[in-house]
Amino acid sequence: MGLFRRSTSIDVTVSPTVAVPRQTVTATISGSLDRVRSARLDWGYTNFFRYHWAGHADSAAAQVNDDLWLLGEVGTNYGGDRDTEEWVSVTATDLPIATGELAGGSYDFRVPSWAPASSEEIARWSCRLTVDRDGRDVDARGDFTVLIRPEDADAGDEPMERYDGAGETVIDIALPSPVYAAGQVVRGQVTLTPTADLPDGDLRVSWQRHRESHPLSRNPCATGPVDGPVVKLGKGIPLLAGSPIVVPFELTLPADAAPTAAAVHSSMSWFIRAELFYAGFTSHMTERVRKPIVVVNSTG
Repeated sequence: MGLFRRSTSIDVTVSPTVAVPRQTVTATISGSLDRVRSARLDWGYTNFFRYHWAGHADSAAAQVNDDLWLLGEVGTNYGGDRDTEEWVSVTATDLPIATGELAGGSYDFRVPSWAPASSEEIARWSCRLTVDRDGRDVDARGDFTVLIRPEDADAGDEPMERYDGAGETVIDIALPSPVYAAGQVVRGQVTLTPTADLPDGDLRVSWQRHRESHPLSRNPCATGPVDGPVVKLGKGIPLLAGSPIVVPFELTLPADAAPTAAAVHSSMSWFIRAELFYAGFTSHMTERVRKPIVVVNSTG
């Protein structure tokens, strides 16, 4: 049972407390309230994200910033990045009110196929009851967890992404599956295809996750990826034109990995990344590539 706030006479619970996409869950309202003007039952999720707060134009900090501008201290920022949350409604229903009284009842909800997985970093699914009444209003909530299984994931063999380097060595990461559960071992292979004779290379891989914030009504803040522990695959690998090298690897995803998710104000993405360093002090840039994967929070 997930209880947000207990009024003197009404509760909201959701059953089952754990569900998967396309499954039906039921909210049960227990108790009753009088002097009710209106009541609304709202299914959806609380979306966690970060945003950039730039301060208030009439604040003391703003005056300080203006003074610094006159002194030549350009670029001073009196704001900062903040964590927040917003409710995202999926479907809402006005409940019947008879002679000013809200009675108990049961109401069903089908979890959408696109539902973002539950996690502390992206989404908390709930059924919310808001009651407008003479006297103290009521705001109650019953929570439930949405699990994404491998068969629920919308995943395919995504193309490689090169985000650093000149591509002098073409790097490909091959995986047997695009979907993995938190804590699972990822096995695959990296293929290096030099485009010319190049200095020897050092190769390593790791997982990478990226929580992005894209709020609809607030200023987005810059976010960067987080790299996992490095697995070294080879040192001094000969890189000769026309001679591809295949290197197998395995690494373990974090047991508490927040699942891949796409919500209104934020999202979570996962990758397997590879880095190739060229030996010596040369003009050859380090090559960095990554391959998207989907991380789920249930094995089925």
